[in-house]
Amino acid sequence: MRWPAVIARTAALLPLLLLFGCPSVDWYETYDHTGRQPFDLYALHELLAARPEGLRLLRDSADLSLLDTVAGGTYVFVGHHPYYGEAAVTSLLDFVERGNTAFLAAEDIPEDLAYHLLGDACYYGAFEEDDLNGTPARYPVVALDSLVAYRYPTGDSFHLVNIRYWEPNPVPLRTVSERLLCDPALDIQVLGSLDTFGINFLRLGWGDGNFYFHANPVFFTNWFLMDSTAYRYPQSVLAALNPGPVYWDEYHRRYRNDPTAADSPAARREYTGGRNLLSGNQTLRYIQQRRELALAWYLLLAGVLLYVISRGRRRQRIIPVLPGRENSSRRLIDTISRLVHQKGNHAALAQRELASLRFHLNHRRGIRWREGEAPPADLCDRLGLPEDTVARALAQIRVVARGKPLEEGDLLRFYRAIEPLYRG
Repeated sequence: MRWPAVIARTAALLPLLLLFGCPSVDWYETYDHTGRQPFDLYALHELLAARPEGLRLLRDSADLSLLDTVAGGTYVFVGHHPYYGEAAVTSLLDFVERGNTAFLAAEDIPEDLAYHLLGDACYYGAFEEDDLNGTPARYPVVALDSLVAYRYPTGDSFHLVNIRYWEPNPVPLRTVSERLLCDPALDIQVLGSLDTFGINFLRLGWGDGNFYFHANPVFFTNWFLMDSTAYRYPQSVLAALNPGPVYWDEYHRRYRNDPTAADSPAARREYTGGRNLLSGNQTLRYIQQRRELALAWYLLLAGVLLYVISRGRRRQRIIPVLPGRENSSRRLIDTISRLVHQKGNHAALAQRELASLRFHLNHRRGIRWREGEAPPADLCDRLGLPEDTVARALAQIRVVARGKPLEEGDLLRFYRAIEPLYRG
């Protein structure tokens, strides 16, 4: 096969390959446990589900009640932020106190849970001045494209590279401020760090169990778990899980709050407006927690939208149907002809009719015959008429072309002589 033919076929198939053969890649950190994109959690979910003890998804409040009777299990949340209400924090603290394990990989520890685990003096007192200045110093952010993550107490190191759009790019990563660990009486152990930039992995003892907090959930996504050079790091961190069943929390990815605690100080602190408008509003949170009320709310919104689209648009009066304009050209020509005839100017009528004949032959038969020129010599052949008919017409045309005055009889002979030329 010749190269030009190969290039032509490749060029023809290229649009199809671009349209169907190259699926787009979403580089946003969605943390969807069913997603196959780089920063989803499908690989982690499948690995935990393959454990002999199994995995249970916590999707609603009925599933969360299972934590009240679990022994030897592990609670897992991986995502941007777990939205805990007061009841959820109490249930989780009781769950760990009985000897279970809670593993949180999130960008921060929710406030209602953090001041229990870290103490009021460290969580509030050590950051009082920063809170007044609006500085988020509890979880400082560093932007790194490549780093070395350390795992304690073994001292293992893992080289990790942050990729975006197939290239190394600096990515903001959270760390834990050492001022949060200021209380030596609490059972807190540092288990990992990001180079020398800060702590990113903690064990926080509570009762007979432990909370494990990792500040970088991105390291547990598909991209890192399926990378042969990076999977050992999340494997090392997940070794902290209990050997028992795993309870995967999907319920607290969206903001839900106990309606009875809607006026609590913690609930008021969490509402900041803006992008948190719907989830932070106490009334809307209550509606969203009740399926019947939520369905009625969304039906109401859909009805308003349909009204705006169908009835709220600008109306326009009915456009009346106007009758078509009458063509009065023929009537005008007849009127002018009658006036000229009444004046007795038969020569002018003949000249007008001769001009009309030349126009007709030019546009209908393609015969070029300009004013002042002799008729074409092959007029008889081109019109397909007898020679005597064409000769009689040409004789009358020559009479009219002289411009001499004509009588009524001369005008009638001219009309009758040229009439066959229109039908030729």
